Amino acid sequence: LASPVFPYCHTSTGFVTRVTGLAAYTVPTIDVLVSGTFRSEQGSPLSANLVLPNSILAPALGRNVSSGPNGSLTVNLIEPGTLYGDRLNEVDVRIAKILRFGRTRTNVGVDIYNLFNANPALTYNPAYSFNPVSATQAPWPRPQTVLTPRFAKISAQIDF
Repeated sequence: LASPVFPYCHTSTGFVTRVTGLAAYTVPTIDVLVSGTFRSEQGSPLSANLVLPNSILAPALGRNVSSGPNGSLTVNLIEPGTLYGDRLNEVDVRIAKILRFGRTRTNVGVDIYNLFNANPALTYNPAYSFNPVSATQAPWPRPQTVLTPRFAKISAQIDF
């Protein structure tokens, strides 16, 4: 049973697209390993939680909210599963040289994560604030975390 406070008893995300891929190739004549990964997925679901204080609700209800005269009620203004944040697209690559010394094999390489330095927001602050007296709204949605920026890692692996 839906109510004004919890109108979304059943939620459905609908069709969600996610693509991932991996490719690796060793160039045989020069023993160089080249590989990469690709990831593309839908952003996180957004919500706009508006906190309504008792001072606004009491006149409309004709009574205080159940949490008392100093209480409040939080209402999500967006139907869950209908609005999403930035899409995440990330490409990582690895280039490594294979060195052979007798019975040992050494793999010296460099990994580059987030090759194109994408910066989509991963999480958002769900608070939605509106001041009815001054008719001002705080920026929404407010990103809290973004994808880690491009960085590289140098590594060596010795097999014996």
